[in-house]
Order: sequence, then C-alpha cells, then structure tokens
Amino acid sequence: MKKPVKITLIVLGSLIVLYFVALLVAPKIARSYIEEHSKEMIGRSITIKDISLNPFTYVLDVDTLAILEADDKTKFVAFDKFSMNINPLKLITRTLDISDIYMKALYVRTTQHGERFNFSDILDFLAQKDSIYYAEHPEEKKAQDNESKSAAEIAAGLPVKLSLRNIVFEKGNIIYQDTKVGSKFHLKDFSINIPAIYLEDNATGVDVSLKFADGGDLSVKVDANMATYDFNIYLNLHRFALACIKPYLNDSITYKDFSGFLSANITISGNINSILSSNVKGKVILDKIDLTEKSGSKMGAENVTVGIGKANLTDNEYLIDSVIVDGAFAHIDLYKDGKTNFDVLLTPMNKGAAKVTDSTATTDSTVTAEAAPKAEPKPEPKAEPKAEPVADTTSKATSDTTSVAKAADQKPAKAKKLKAKINKLLVKNTYITITDHTIIRPFNYKVSAITVTGQNINYDTPCNVNVAASFPEGGSLSLKYHGALSNLNTMDIYISVKNLVLKHFSNYSLHYTAYPIKAGTLAFASENKIVDRNLDSKNTIDIYNITVGNKVDDIDPEYTVPMKIGLYILKDKDDKIQFDVPVKGNLDDPEFSYGKIIWKTVVNLLVKVAVSPFRLVGNLAMAGASALGFDLGKNDEVLIDANTETFTSEQYAKAIKMTEMIQKDPNLMLTFTQYYNPRKTAKEYKVKQLKIDFYKQKSNKTELNELDYRAIEEIEEKDKEFKAYVKEHSAEIDKNYMMKVLPKMASQRNADLLKVLRAQPGITKKNLKVITAPRDALRNYKDKPMYKVTVDVQ
Repeated sequence: MKKPVKITLIVLGSLIVLYFVALLVAPKIARSYIEEHSKEMIGRSITIKDISLNPFTYVLDVDTLAILEADDKTKFVAFDKFSMNINPLKLITRTLDISDIYMKALYVRTTQHGERFNFSDILDFLAQKDSIYYAEHPEEKKAQDNESKSAAEIAAGLPVKLSLRNIVFEKGNIIYQDTKVGSKFHLKDFSINIPAIYLEDNATGVDVSLKFADGGDLSVKVDANMATYDFNIYLNLHRFALACIKPYLNDSITYKDFSGFLSANITISGNINSILSSNVKGKVILDKIDLTEKSGSKMGAENVTVGIGKANLTDNEYLIDSVIVDGAFAHIDLYKDGKTNFDVLLTPMNKGAAKVTDSTATTDSTVTAEAAPKAEPKPEPKAEPKAEPVADTTSKATSDTTSVAKAADQKPAKAKKLKAKINKLLVKNTYITITDHTIIRPFNYKVSAITVTGQNINYDTPCNVNVAASFPEGGSLSLKYHGALSNLNTMDIYISVKNLVLKHFSNYSLHYTAYPIKAGTLAFASENKIVDRNLDSKNTIDIYNITVGNKVDDIDPEYTVPMKIGLYILKDKDDKIQFDVPVKGNLDDPEFSYGKIIWKTVVNLLVKVAVSPFRLVGNLAMAGASALGFDLGKNDEVLIDANTETFTSEQYAKAIKMTEMIQKDPNLMLTFTQYYNPRKTAKEYKVKQLKIDFYKQKSNKTELNELDYRAIEEIEEKDKEFKAYVKEHSAEIDKNYMMKVLPKMASQRNADLLKVLRAQPGITKKNLKVITAPRDALRNYKDKPMYKVTVDVQ
C-alpha cells in the first residue's frame, strides 16, 4: 500500500473513531454539566439519570429527568423518558428535521399561594439575569422591544428550515393546587398527539386528551396556520365533576355541599392576534346540579342545555339557539328580619381573611404536597458597578412627545351595540317551594309543573314569554309577559289564577285577622301596564264558597276584622264574592306594595259591609238557608256556559263539592254528563262571536284576556253601535262552522273539568267519568246548559 493512501485511511479512521467517541461521550458531559450548573442556569437543581445519542440512528434519549423545588427534594417537573430522532441528511437541504419526539410520564406540579407560584422564583431568577445582561447590552434590548414577528417571519430568518413531526406525550400527570383557597385539580393520563408543527405556511394540528382525577375527560383538537395565525379549536368536555370548584365557591356563597357535571362541545375559530374576535359555537350541558344550603335545603336542576349559535366579544354579538332547563327545583324562605335564604346563600363563606393551615395542602400518592413557598429569589452576587451608557435624551424626549401625540389622537373605539337573541327558551318539569317565616305560623306552599316558553327573544325588541304553573288540588297559573329585555322599566304583564284553594293560605288569614280559612276557591285576573316604572294595574278577584273558622283568641292579628259577618254579607245568593281592585303607583316608591294594596282593599271592604245592618238583613232574605252552609241548589246539577271553554270558580267548586261523597265511600262512582241544546247554543254563540269581533274592532285589540271578556259580556244587544255592526257583519259567521265548533268546546270543557276533579283526594279513573250526552239527547234538550251528575256503585 502506498504511503499517501495509508496516511489517508489512518486519518479517516481516526476521524470516524473521534466521531463515534464524541457522539457517545458528549451526552455524558452534557448531563454532568447540566446537573452541576443547573442552579446557575435557572436557580433550581436538575437531576438526570442518563443521556445518550445513538451514532447510527441519531436518536437522542433522556432517561428520568427532574427539576426540583426550591427545597431540592420535591419534584416540580419530571418525566421518565424522552427521545427524538434527528435526520442529519436533511441538513444538506438546509432543513433541521426532528421526528418521533416522545415523552413518557410527564409530571408537572404547580402550587399557588395568593399571587405567588412555586415557579415564581425561577421567573425572578431569569428576569434578574436578563436585566443584568440588557444593562450591559442596551442596544439588544431596544432591538428586541421594536421587533414583533410572526412564526413565519422568525422561520424565514433562521439558517435552516425547522420541521417537527410525530410528537407524542403519554401517561402524563399535571397537578394544580391553590393552597390559599384549598383547591386541587389533578389531570390524569394526560396525552398529546401532534402530527407535525410548521413555522411557515403549513397547517399544524394538535390533539390533546386527558382525564380528571375527580371525574370527567377532555379532548382538544387544534388546527392552526403558523403563517396567518388563524386557528380552529374543537373542544369536547365530558361530565367534568363540578365538585372540585367548591373551594372557589367559598369566596362567593355560603353553602353546605355542591355537585354536578359539566359537558361541552365547543368550536372556537379565530386569529391569535385578535383572540377576542373569535367566534364560538356549540353546546354546553349541565347535569345533576345540586346545591345544598347550610339549612339542608336544596336547589338545582336535572339538566340545563344551552345551544350557542354564535358568540363574539368584539362584535358584542350573542346568538343562542336554545336554552332548555329540565327538572329545576328551588325554594324561597322569607325571614322576619326582611332577608331571604338567597341573602344567606349569597354571603361569602370566606368573608374576611382566608385561613391557611398546614392541613390545606393535601397529600398525593405520588408526591407530598407542601404549602407553596414564598419562593423569594436567592440573592445573586453583586456585580461590579459598570458605566451606564449615556442615553440620547433629546431623541428620547422627541420620541415620547410623538407617542403622547399619537395616543391623544387615538380615540377609544366605540362599543358596539349589543346583539343578543334566544331562538328558543323552554323551562319544564320545574317546581318552587315557598316558606314564609314572617307570619305567626309559618306558611309552606309548593308551585309545581312550572313551564316557561319563549321564541325569538331579542334583547332590544319586544318579545313574548309565557309562564304556566300548577297549584295544589287543581289550581293553575298563567302569566304572559310582553316587553324588551333592554328596558325592563316598561312592560305588559297579564296574570291569571284559577281554582286556587284558599285553605292552604289559612296561616296568612290567621296572621292578619285571627280567623282560619276552612274552605273556598279563588280566581284572580290581573292586567298590568308598566311605563317607566309607573304601574297601572286592573285586578279582578272572584272568591267562591269561602268559609272561615272561629277566631283564635291567643293570636293578636294585624287587622281587627269581623271576618265571618263581613264574608257573609259580601257573598251573593250563590256564595260568590267578586270585586275589582285597581292599583296605581311607582315601583320605586318605598311605600308602594302591590300585595298590601290588594289586602288592604279587601280588609276595608269587609269592615265597611260588616257595619251595615241593612245589607245584613237584605242578604238574609236573599240567601236564606244557603247562608248556613254550602248549597248547590239542585244537588245533581252544575250550570255552565255552553259558549265558552272555561269554568268559573263557582262552577269548579260545585263540582269539587260533589266529589266529597267519594272520599266518604270509595265504592261510589260519579258521572258528570254535559247537556246543551246545539241550535239554541249556536244562536247564542253567534251573538257572542259578534260581540267579540265588535269589541276587537272598537278596542283595536287582537288578543283578549279575561278582563276583556268581562267587558264583552256587558255589551247590550240593544246598543246602537253593536246593532249596526251586527247588521253589517252577521252574514259573515257561518252557521255550519258554529255547529262544528260547539262539540269541540264541549270536549274541551270535559277535559278541563276532568283534570281538576282528578286532582281531588280519592278520585281515580274508575270512580269518575266526565262525558257529553248523546247527539239525540242534545237535540231534544230544552233546559239550561249544565252537567247532570249521577251516582252509582262500582
């Protein structure tokens, strides 16, 4: 072999040996250097079990790395294994290609105490190093402050293209603990899967999934363009256990326990440079919400689902597809000091200084959690004073003046008008329990089957919301709201209460009059117009068969009222009381009370009639024996109005009274059979319909309420205007149409009466029927419209 060739081979062999030795030895040197100088680099100790680089596959492996807390014992950040593959051949094409980036069992433990974190000392340490460096190199600080580059611009300035592919983190654990509040979040099985990251115009995708130690899991997918900073985030949260937020509730409310689950399927689209302009859409679901108050009472909901069509903070636009509340329950407690259970609930549990004890920190099975240290930065050796560079004060002053001038010219952007809309609102299967402790004997009442419906509810335009509810023993509530949410000082509210059983309110009667209510029903209709907080209300109250017991001597009532004699005089021959109560006033007036005005009107009326002996004599002559008890007239009849679908309180009460015999003997069976003459009723219905159309035209109304129908009943057929209207429009009402409508109305009456009667004690499907007489029987019927009641044995 020739000498030059031999020398060349020796040199190449030596270089190859040095190459392999360097690749094998360099990681060991790096490991030792990092462990020995870690405190100089970040102010914390770092331990590494091993670092290796395969000279054939170019795979870098890091085995068991840990960054310790300031106590040099507890782990702050750690992982069991890290590896990545570097392709040196790609450097020929000026590309730094790193692939198969893998990390196993990442562990991060973050603790917070007030405004300090367990890594605050690291930030303080690095900030101090930066300040010393930039004090020595002010030109670099100025250049850095003036630079604002995108990822694509940064990538363009690098000597090589950067390509990161196939990034996988698995079996991670992340723990966050607030030692001041006493909370702890533990994310288990944390994993990340990123196919590729590009700093140029390529799309980058990130998949993250994790489980919460207290229940629930989360998956997040991110698609981003690193050149434009556009992104899409797809978030799927499944049954996140809300119990873990209890420590934070202590700063807002006082409670005993809280539980529930949160799920969400959300899409967020936007740009990193304008986060607040992002569009959010999707669905948020709350399940099994249960809040237990200190008293032991509960409130919550079975399910709350909110469908978000679009939410944008910058545009101030919130379009909600639907809000559906199912199975909500709550209670209202009124106390003698004027407060309610909500005043107690909304008092922060942590009112005043928060108590911090050693027991606040919980112990994890993997690592002992200590109270977060204040983490004061360790003092650095004082650097020798250096000559500060002389600043160009003239240019700085000029720059500051220009900046101030620009700031003065820039006016704050005008806030955009709120756009808020709920396409569908539905509350169902809801109930509220009310307990009043302000009166002598506490009052307890349950309002059930609460339903709230609304469509196209806009923030700044009037909308309609309807509320319906059921009261014990067949009572009902209907409320209609019309107004704009942007102006709650102006609205229309119509309230209708039917078949309200008064004996449940006996404790109020005891408190105010010392007389207990034994029986009776109430119907209440209220039309309220509120304009700029000024109320104009028309109220009609119908009370049927109200009966009170003897006065309780040991109660000192708020009003001295002769209830028995007053009610006796007020009742007509059918045991009915009817009166109107107009209410006017300003809602902001502290002396104004809607309920007190109505109650005072009733009390004054009772007192006034009680001192009139002539009325008393007249009532005795008119009422006869009915004054001594509940008289149904003929025991087998309930008179009705065949031209309406509804019943009066008197009609309901008579029918309910008849069911009492079933309570005494369950073997009996009642049948309510409806009778009316179709031809006669059709003629009456035609007149009534003409009155309704005449009233609508005259009052310029399209929808009528109970007060309107009372006004319609008072229209006389001899009225000149009405007679002229009948002459012009009588032919418009088709007789055949009326003959079809009447059976439908009869069926509706049957359904309503059956619903109320089945709500009475002891009534079942077997012992009660409500039907309409056969067609032939109706044709030949000549008496007043009524239900005839027959009794039989099952």
